[in-house]
Amino acid sequence: MTALLIIIAVLLGYVAYRLILREGGIFLGPYEFKFRKDPGPDEFLQRLKELQQGKQDFESRLVLSAATSKFPNNIEFFRLAMDKVFTDLKAAQTEKEVEEIFTRGESLIKEFGAASGTDSISLLTEYSKRLVQAQEEFYSLRKERDLEIERRQRERNEEILKELENILEGIRASNDEMAIRDAMNNAARLETGMDLSLVDESQNERYRDVKNGFYKMAEEKVESLRSARYSRYNRKAIERLKKLLDEFTENEKELSKSGSSLPVTLKEYIGTLNTSYFDGPTMQYFNYVYGYIFSLIDEDLKFEVTRIMAETEKDTLDI
Repeated sequence: MTALLIIIAVLLGYVAYRLILREGGIFLGPYEFKFRKDPGPDEFLQRLKELQQGKQDFESRLVLSAATSKFPNNIEFFRLAMDKVFTDLKAAQTEKEVEEIFTRGESLIKEFGAASGTDSISLLTEYSKRLVQAQEEFYSLRKERDLEIERRQRERNEEILKELENILEGIRASNDEMAIRDAMNNAARLETGMDLSLVDESQNERYRDVKNGFYKMAEEKVESLRSARYSRYNRKAIERLKKLLDEFTENEKELSKSGSSLPVTLKEYIGTLNTSYFDGPTMQYFNYVYGYIFSLIDEDLKFEVTRIMAETEKDTLDI
């Protein structure tokens, strides 16, 4: 990363330098200044001040970059560039920006240190200390923030674990199908808020227990609900079969003849019954009622009754 930033800085410096030398001048902003073919530090400094006074930040950065590249041992340019580093640090909006500025400052110090003499050691040391101090403050604050985030997440993990344990107990005590479904969905939603990388050994054990508890409870409740639903379905099926038998018995003469409304009556009472949900007694009663009626109706009507019973869509239990 540092090497890449150094390359970018050198390229920017080269571009700015070429702009300055192009046709003996540079176009930065709404006007053009003419320099001699090889401008010195004073010309760079003058141009830099003019751009800064005109609040042309981008152009002034280019000129300063070109100046530090062309005169790497120049104290004034080094000082201006480092002061710009600390100004930019105060204005930075993101951590990425801060780290990029730190890298720029490190590159400036490294390049100036390599090009300057012993008379610049005190200045180099001063800016090095300031940069290191800024880095230490930044990383210290970030560490404190990360520790606080971690602390809050650990607390949240504990809260979620307690909520999951309470939900599990509530499910154990409930026979309300919709309430159980809602509780299961709520538990799944809560679980996504946990950070398992931050649970301690005790919490991890509790998490495994509650997780296994949900799996076992889900199996038990599904079986219990399935059994209860099957029982209710069988009771209703018997009631419908009884009503059909009563209806047919009362109107046997009319309903047993060809062209009667028996197919419609059968469809209304038992056409949708799904025998795959029947227990033994219900299945026997169904066969008895259907067989009894079938044995008493005209031959032509038997085909229509069979067709209606076969084509009518059957009940489906959502279990």
